[in-house]
Amino acid sequence: MKLLRIAALALLGSVLTGIAVAQTWTSIKAPAPEGVAPMLQLRDGRILVQGTDNYNFFYILTPDAKGSYENGTWSPGYSLQSGYGPLYYGGSVFLDGKTVIIEGGEYNFGASVWTNLGAIGTYAPFTGAITWVGNNPPTGWANIGDAESILMANGQYMQSNCCTNQNAIYCGPNCWTATGGVHQSNNDESGFTALPGGKVLTVDTKTACGSSQSSEVYDPNASTWACGPTTPVKLYNSGDEELGAAVLMYNGKVIQFGGNVVATAVYDPAANTWSAGPTPPGGLNQADGPAALEPNGKVLAMLSPGLFGTGCHFVEYDPSNNSIALANDSPQCPGDSSYYGHLMILPTGQIASADFANQIYLYNPVPGVVSGVAPTIIPASNVYLGGSKNNILYGKNMNGLTDNNAYGDDYQAATSYPLIRFTDSNNNVWYGLTHDDSSHSIAPGTISYTKFDLNPAMPPGRYTMQVVTNGIGSNGVLINVR
Repeated sequence: MKLLRIAALALLGSVLTGIAVAQTWTSIKAPAPEGVAPMLQLRDGRILVQGTDNYNFFYILTPDAKGSYENGTWSPGYSLQSGYGPLYYGGSVFLDGKTVIIEGGEYNFGASVWTNLGAIGTYAPFTGAITWVGNNPPTGWANIGDAESILMANGQYMQSNCCTNQNAIYCGPNCWTATGGVHQSNNDESGFTALPGGKVLTVDTKTACGSSQSSEVYDPNASTWACGPTTPVKLYNSGDEELGAAVLMYNGKVIQFGGNVVATAVYDPAANTWSAGPTPPGGLNQADGPAALEPNGKVLAMLSPGLFGTGCHFVEYDPSNNSIALANDSPQCPGDSSYYGHLMILPTGQIASADFANQIYLYNPVPGVVSGVAPTIIPASNVYLGGSKNNILYGKNMNGLTDNNAYGDDYQAATSYPLIRFTDSNNNVWYGLTHDDSSHSIAPGTISYTKFDLNPAMPPGRYTMQVVTNGIGSNGVLINVR
């Protein structure tokens, strides 16, 4: 069990904290109150981070007055309901801006149980407070476990069952609607990847569709899974079925990392074909592990040797020449295995890396943004009342062109939704709350609107307003707050 390998990490984390930071890494100066790992981007700029002492408690990371997460501060985010302390589960932030869902868990309070428990969190924006209540599983599901989930282009949340081929759509508290099942015998160890046209990709980890190298594509309009093309190489080991992260890139293709197989593959949704990707260096693979898309178009991933072996290294995949190379390591390597890692892009364009220790590190990518992917905005007004709610903002590409962050079945942290940021002449930064987007599509050129509320504490004055999605800021618009 992976959890047994994590048990020694608390001691290791205290050692790693004192190691000098590599050139392209910095650290959050205030360590978390306990070991932390899974992260979710909240829609007022804060980060929800799970504590790992007993997996029942969450913390809130708030950036400082200049918008820096490196200098951010921690506050409590409140406990899940009694009896629920999951590790490796499905989860998402909903489009209403205030609802967080967590479903299942391979572990519950450290015990391997493949639980079917779940929780709904109601977030109070601008305060950091979140209230959790239990959420019933789909009817008849004995397990959810470490099953993958996704918030689709139509705004619906789809949750899989680890141990069967079943999937279900969330329809409200304690309410689920069955949808199409995958062709493989169960969902375990696969992942969901959002595609530009609104469909969902999964790479099978069992023989299905007449092949041991099968993939499948879900059509939300038909509620069915169709057999897709076969991968050029078998990306999982039949003995353990682990699979790596899959990231939709700014070229419209998906890079899939092999799990306990030293290989990668690239999926082209437009052509519905797979091609060989580069071989990772040094015998590294990703038997569970994280990856995140940088604004410059490269993919940062954490790899390690063998099945759950330590000796991790960070690599970057470059889609411009289909190559993969070692990147600068954080102080978390080589002590970690890839599955310890959790990556998530921040509004600053940095990538946060958490690994069950209390120190989070920030990767600073090479500067640059891929041409044509930044959101653009057109405000309905240039004057707003302080603390006002339900203001309307129109724009293009406001959800970004990718969910950006991936892991596989064990961790989901999509950042494919607009945040709204206000900067004054002294470079003080305030985030509003975005909510109730008209679309969740990541198709290039998508025109949509979002509603936003102003932080009541934000003083009157003149600001530059931007949307920021997946770490990439939009054009700036001068506005006045009265």
